[in-house]
Amino acid sequence: MAVSAIPAPLLATMDDVRKQGTEFNGDDSPSETYYGYLTEIEQVQYKEGGPILQSVQLELVPFEWIEAAVMNLGDSVRDLPPPAPVTLLVFDDAPLEEVAEALGTTAGDIAEGDWYILTVPSHSGRSAKRARPVFDTTVIPLKAAGRKLTGPKLTRLRRRYKPIARIDLAKLIKMLMAIQPREVGVMDTGQASCNLIYDANGTPQIYVDAGLPMFPNFASMPPANALGNVEIINPGPCLANNPPGILTHFHWDHYSMLGMSANAAALRNRDWIFPPQVAGPFLAGVILGINGSPNGQVHIFPAGLGVLPGGYVNIIQCVPGAGVAPGDLNNTGLAVIVHLDIPNNRDMLLPGDAAFQSIPGLGGFGGLRWMTATHHGSATNLVPPPAPLAAPPIPAPYAANQGRLAYSYGVNGGVPGGVHCYGHPNPAAVAAYPVAGWGNFLHVASTAETGPNSGVAGRGNIMMANNVVPPACGVANCPFHVFPKTLQ
Repeated sequence: MAVSAIPAPLLATMDDVRKQGTEFNGDDSPSETYYGYLTEIEQVQYKEGGPILQSVQLELVPFEWIEAAVMNLGDSVRDLPPPAPVTLLVFDDAPLEEVAEALGTTAGDIAEGDWYILTVPSHSGRSAKRARPVFDTTVIPLKAAGRKLTGPKLTRLRRRYKPIARIDLAKLIKMLMAIQPREVGVMDTGQASCNLIYDANGTPQIYVDAGLPMFPNFASMPPANALGNVEIINPGPCLANNPPGILTHFHWDHYSMLGMSANAAALRNRDWIFPPQVAGPFLAGVILGINGSPNGQVHIFPAGLGVLPGGYVNIIQCVPGAGVAPGDLNNTGLAVIVHLDIPNNRDMLLPGDAAFQSIPGLGGFGGLRWMTATHHGSATNLVPPPAPLAAPPIPAPYAANQGRLAYSYGVNGGVPGGVHCYGHPNPAAVAAYPVAGWGNFLHVASTAETGPNSGVAGRGNIMMANNVVPPACGVANCPFHVFPKTLQ
């Protein structure tokens, strides 16, 4: 599918900018004014019983670029805007009220998907850090302040950045039905999520998420090899057998391999199933890159479909459950249930960051043996259980203490001595899983250390179920061929 041509009004505006001697696609706004897309709000609690803070993360696009590429084109243009010059802004961890004040709003009126007009740098704003969306980025400390965008401009931005709902259901069902899953690799990517489903021979079948950490958490990634390469960046994720992919939701730490890894172009050149969510400017560029690739296509999961049954790989549309705010990105994406053990009718749940109560029909799967702890072990919407729930809504395994549970999270600086990103996994959440039947410590593993919050070094990829080591793919230093941890 070809990328749409740049509309004539945008070309005219770009030419006007060129005549003024200003680089149109530069990262920096000549007026130090930016449109900011609030891509994520992450709860932070570094110590049990300590203060609850928030990490507020935005994507910045120069004001002049958005005015030309979106605002000046009117409402008749429906396609995604062209790839924007995006930088990332992360406010220093703080109470949400303080960040909201810097953004000209209140804590009760700040949410993912909001747009702001920001001054960067600002003399009177709140402390933050800015960086380009690349691995070898320079992090710039500064202050930022702004105001919330409302009215017709907000409506126009949301309309333009909502991917058009295209999907080839027949193609997807055929693709999913051909998958014979027997094991799942839960990958050590630091404070991010990446899972790869394999067949009985260790041949890659399909990705579920392909994320790298946000730049403040780069120190949580696996250490560089002898050549100085962090292998999940270079060479990047394994592409043996050309596996397609499923993206659970539109958070940076679940999709950013598609934009940052050395083999990102090849990773985009395949079918991807995306949830029906509104994209930010960076992901919009990724979507255009996928659809502009010879064999790439983004399939937007139909909002009203509910479940896409694909033989042994079932995709479920998440719907915010008890206690979950409407529109929450973690809980309006996709969850995946994989049937790994056919003779014994045993399944694996890959919830992404969704609260368990936001996964419809989950209680009907009585054969759960393998699972990843939701949201990197977060306690959000889990502990304490939101009303009217009387207990944390963790699904039970097929038999008490027989489930296998994997935690995927990052520790900046590694263990011992490093800082757990956002305080993941939350101790209260770690304690809740055994109560729900996931209680045998021999059946629990984490990517960042020997066990959740153990403080003992021993990081690495986790292989769930069949425990067949994937054969060499022919790419030197491919990061997904060593699995020091297994949960059969």
